[in-house]
Amino acid sequence: MDLSLTRLRLIATQVERREAWLVGGLVLLAFVQCLELTKRQLSFDELFTFYIARLDSLEAILRAVPADGNPPLYYLLARLGLMLTSNIELAVRFPSILAFTGALLATWAFVRHRCGAIAALFALFVLSSAVMKFYAAEARPYAMLLAFTALALVGWQRAAERSSRRLLPLTLMMCAIAGAIASHHYGVLHVGIPLATGEATRSAQNRRFDWQLIGACTFGAFMLAVTAPLICQTNRILLDQVREMPGFVHKPGLDSFASYALMADPRLLVAFAALCILGFLIVRPPVPEAQRARIPLYEVSAAAALALLVPIMIGVAWLATGYYQARYAIGASIGIAILLGFAAATVGGRKRIGILAAICTMVMLGLLWTSTWSYRAISGTANAPEMLTGAKPDSILATAPAGEPVVVGSPNVYMRTWWYMPSSSRGKIHYLADLSAAVRHGNPLAELSLVTNQPFVPSKVERYEDFITTNRRFLLYCQGIDRQCEGGDDWIKHRLLAEGWSVKKIARQGDETLYEVERSKD
Repeated sequence: MDLSLTRLRLIATQVERREAWLVGGLVLLAFVQCLELTKRQLSFDELFTFYIARLDSLEAILRAVPADGNPPLYYLLARLGLMLTSNIELAVRFPSILAFTGALLATWAFVRHRCGAIAALFALFVLSSAVMKFYAAEARPYAMLLAFTALALVGWQRAAERSSRRLLPLTLMMCAIAGAIASHHYGVLHVGIPLATGEATRSAQNRRFDWQLIGACTFGAFMLAVTAPLICQTNRILLDQVREMPGFVHKPGLDSFASYALMADPRLLVAFAALCILGFLIVRPPVPEAQRARIPLYEVSAAAALALLVPIMIGVAWLATGYYQARYAIGASIGIAILLGFAAATVGGRKRIGILAAICTMVMLGLLWTSTWSYRAISGTANAPEMLTGAKPDSILATAPAGEPVVVGSPNVYMRTWWYMPSSSRGKIHYLADLSAAVRHGNPLAELSLVTNQPFVPSKVERYEDFITTNRRFLLYCQGIDRQCEGGDDWIKHRLLAEGWSVKKIARQGDETLYEVERSKD
């Protein structure tokens, strides 16, 4: 046992000496994985980002963003990306890729400052292996929300432990708070909840308020003065009208807590539990006080509050919005990573944790390998979040009879199909909108997004009643081997059949189906 421990200590020492290489390697791998994901088609929501980002003025962008439901910062950065490269998929996603890289480094820095190299590396890997990393390569503001949340925590950590020379960390915290609020409407919760909890704990411990720090937080929160009018417009455009429609809102249930499975690879938790048990078996003698990782209670409380974003956002959905998606609580992944890093540091003390470094490193390398391949698999599957495909090079749409208008059954599929179709063929691709029908049979949120963003999207979205009045014969295109055309993601086929239209299957290829639709003679 002594010989084995000696070898483990030597390996741990080498790991710590090569910390910079390991950190750089993990971050670089995550960066390359994200670049790989830019090769996929733009998703439904990403196309709205692109269309708004390419508007010709800041004023036009500010007019458009309420319909898409986000503050303007990401659209402005995506616009900059479009100015720098002609690769549209890369241009609009690159701000997210850079932001996620920053989130990884900031989370590592937060844990490293308190717990040393091994625990910080573990926290870094927890965050980099989360399924939520998918959003690091999506042209939406979720990765930026992660980055600003982590940067706000780093600025707060550094400022809290200093009584002088605080300008830089206070400025970092203030700018990160403003950036989070300017990125997403839930940004104020992502930075406000952990900072408020942590600072309240710190104030209670010190029995006094840190007015400099509170003032910096307040100045950062002034960004709400810019975003609040946009939030009000978003509520008026989106939420107010759907609240009046019974059946639109589907409030989250207990199954929404499964969001935590996306925040950290469950295999990591099993490996970490085994690591802790092994650590307690190996490290039997009491750890001297000087060797223990000194983690302030207020930092633990801040990380714990952030990790609890999932139930908090579920509560917000119940009380206010009526709608919840796991990505709305994406900041919880940072809280989980920090807490696990803190836990790793306390297994055997700051010095003794090095004994377990070799085991931890081997676990990390094994999971990293599987994570790399599973992440590559995500990039090529339609089952990943927002990953339904659009038009394909060999799509059966290419064989559709000339001159016949083509209606796409799903709002999600329609946007990508229209965009990726040859420009010469786009004129015959239509979507028929009817929000009340979508509420009863389909995906009302996608339907609503398509309709509200229509002034900024050069596609053919028409009222259902108007189209069928002037077209007695057309084609219906679906993806998903009829699932989407049977009321899973749309409502059009369901309604056509109910109204007595003739709907005849004329072609099927893979997951694509093409129908011939004709008004019955009677």
